[in-house]
Amino acid sequence: MSNGNKISILIAESDPAFLEQLLGWLSVEPTLEVVGSVNDSDEAVSLSRRHKPHVILMDMDMPGRGGIDATEMITTLLPSTGVIMISQDGAPDSLRKAMIAGARQFVLKSTTKQELVRTIREVHQSTVARRVLGGPDVVVATPPPPGSMAGGGALLPGREGKVIAVFSPKGGVGVTTVAVNVAVALRKDHNLRVTLVDGSLPFGDVAVFMDLAPNHSVMDLAVSPEQIDDEYINSALSTHPKSGTKVLLAPPRPEMAEMVTADQLRRTLSLMRATNDFTIVDTWSCLDERVLTMLEVADTILLCFTLDLTAIKSAKVFMEVSELLRFPPEKIIPVLIRSTGTVGIEVRDVEATLGRTVSAQISGDPKLTSRCINEGDPVVLGYPGTPLAADFRKLASDLLVGEVTPVVESAKPKKSGRFGLFAKS
Repeated sequence: MSNGNKISILIAESDPAFLEQLLGWLSVEPTLEVVGSVNDSDEAVSLSRRHKPHVILMDMDMPGRGGIDATEMITTLLPSTGVIMISQDGAPDSLRKAMIAGARQFVLKSTTKQELVRTIREVHQSTVARRVLGGPDVVVATPPPPGSMAGGGALLPGREGKVIAVFSPKGGVGVTTVAVNVAVALRKDHNLRVTLVDGSLPFGDVAVFMDLAPNHSVMDLAVSPEQIDDEYINSALSTHPKSGTKVLLAPPRPEMAEMVTADQLRRTLSLMRATNDFTIVDTWSCLDERVLTMLEVADTILLCFTLDLTAIKSAKVFMEVSELLRFPPEKIIPVLIRSTGTVGIEVRDVEATLGRTVSAQISGDPKLTSRCINEGDPVVLGYPGTPLAADFRKLASDLLVGEVTPVVESAKPKKSGRFGLFAKS
């Protein structure tokens, strides 16, 4: 960074009064340095190329080519410079345009000094790994060796990384609990390179389950898919301090989820496969293009359900959809999550209905699950001696050695009673 350890900032602001306010706020911050200010977007591009600042504050309504076009040009020319778009308008369409152009964050002109300074530091931290030799205030990022990623041991020899998607077509069955605990068990019990992806984009809860501050998220990858590389991904990851599991969090606000595209997810997961032993993807109960992409990229889908008719029916319907999508039958692993109040339905009935063996089962302990969520501590770490933790560790071990692949049953005669409703005619 220029001038010692300061973050260099260029301000591009068309409102003279707000520009003065920004200069006043930032001039008293000992770790920040304003290297220039302009009131025209063309000048902003020119000055950016000259100074190569760490962060640019860009007025969305700049004269000239405009803040959006200027941002797109700057992020193309200077991928290691983070642009923060500033606007009077907080409409979702404005946010969408800013993120598509390459802005790393979006703030309103009604922001406070504290919020702005925090955002500047977060954006700088997310882009620092991309600085290359030759620019000002060089930070040289040492690239990981081939087949590795920061944290954990080497990739398993002779083994390609696996992407495991955890999914249920019915909400509320415990998909996030399974994803979090399987990821942590693989990391802690087997010392593998594991990244957990919160693919439940609008309302992801992995940060809550793991007590992580949302300083970075998948929004750090809201750029053109071609720009996403290992350094970009590393800069977007958080690290779970208790286990060392790498985590890609969901967007901090629901409206930001619209900025994440299927192509960005495809590119990100494909790169993660090459640098992790396991990439565990939490999903949500929806079959939009992005969820379908995550399921398509995955090597294995853990299809979670409980022993109630609606969950079993939804699981069966998804199995039929997966056939239309040409997913190999062995790609889908039914995972039964037992609940304490279910009676009258046997596992063998479910197996006959789905046409699959149910080799993976998770104990039902809603009180313990709720306690762990509230404490922000995965079950396998906070309560390792419980049957629930043992089930998660077994599922993780079975995935590692390939023992959880289900047997695809031959066609069964149609069941009578309520289960007959689920049988193919």
